[in-house]
Amino acid sequence: MNKVLVTIKVIRLNEEYEVFLPVNKKIADIICMLVKSLNELTNGVFPLTYNRLLYDIDQNIFYNTELSIKEAQIDNGKKLILI
Repeated sequence: MNKVLVTIKVIRLNEEYEVFLPVNKKIADIICMLVKSLNELTNGVFPLTYNRLLYDIDQNIFYNTELSIKEAQIDNGKKLILI
């Protein structure tokens, strides 16, 4: 499988999104993609700041941004917070 389906909660917007993430991409690249998309969706309300992290709600951990989705063992159904 090339992608996983996760739920990402964006606290700043008080919204949740279901997103397919490519397993071969680094988490830093995923965060960049998410920030750009959220900025565009909100017409600039969500700021273009890339020093954000992904937090796993169930495991209570922050993911290393240098790992790929596969290396971080992020699977279908994960609930993440974009901080």
